[in-house]
Amino acid sequence: MMRNGVDVEAVNAAVGAMRKDAAAGQRTPSGLLSWNGGAHSTTIVRNFVIPADEPTALGGTDRGPSPMELVLTGLAACVAISIAYSAVEDGIEVHAIEIDVEGDLDLRGLFEVAGDVRPGFEEVRLTIRVDADAPREKIEELVNHGYRRSPVVDSLTSRVPVRVCIGREEAGAG
Repeated sequence: MMRNGVDVEAVNAAVGAMRKDAAAGQRTPSGLLSWNGGAHSTTIVRNFVIPADEPTALGGTDRGPSPMELVLTGLAACVAISIAYSAVEDGIEVHAIEIDVEGDLDLRGLFEVAGDVRPGFEEVRLTIRVDADAPREKIEELVNHGYRRSPVVDSLTSRVPVRVCIGREEAGAG
């Protein structure tokens, strides 16, 4: 059965499996990035090719969204999915979800122009509009629930450790 474009049976089967065995919920999403020169790169995730670049004003070639725009895209998409799943669980028909997302970024941090400026977002704002067969109070609950259960929100707002390993191709290896 499909509700709001979500395969309810597939989700219920996955949730049931996780309730029986926590390992069923463990995932390690991954990708492989190839640098294409300058600020341009391409990442392969599953069967998808995702370009990234900087605008020409920052020395890029504008052949894709910037990495920070991709962060905002991932955030908004994850919140929308979480809202849609919450609506399915509550039996609410959703007609549309639109999210305006923007973040304040001080590029002096990236370019180390000012030592006291972080290179990341200072603040991110989401404006969420949901058209659904539900009163405003219920839509507000859906939005809040979707926000709280979003893995991307959690990853951005928690102190997630990032480990960097240095590898290199050995000349003549093979």
